Amino acid sequence: MPFSTSLTNHLLIAMPGLQDPNFARTVTYICEHTEQGAMGIVINRPLDVKLGALLDQLEIAAVRPGVADTPVYQGGPVQTDRGFVLHTAGYSYDSTLSITPDISVTTSRDILEAIAGGEGPDQVLIALGYAGWGSGQLEQEMSANA
Repeated sequence: MPFSTSLTNHLLIAMPGLQDPNFARTVTYICEHTEQGAMGIVINRPLDVKLGALLDQLEIAAVRPGVADTPVYQGGPVQTDRGFVLHTAGYSYDSTLSITPDISVTTSRDILEAIAGGEGPDQVLIALGYAGWGSGQLEQEMSANA
């Protein structure tokens, strides 16, 4: 299936019969989809970890009330030691990708510092890892109902 339409800013919902444990019963938000491949974040797999634990590991003080209790999600099987923050737009950090006029994703430490300090975006989804597909891989998997 040749690349024709970008799935950026779309949700991929796993088919009920999908056996791959990385993606069974998942909803994945596609952050970028080009001819070179696609990148997304699974948005419905909370981990048994809260943001406070990550902030402690990074030696960032959680000043904002309740921020330590923010859930952290399993964003996908690639680079599970790396954090990704989906957030409302209007904020720019060292590594921010604007997905739409309303949604961005950031991978740099400075957004966590801002969130912990009460200066970052109010609406965030914090994930460890991401889902990635090489050139044509996502299109091929979709055409095979995989």
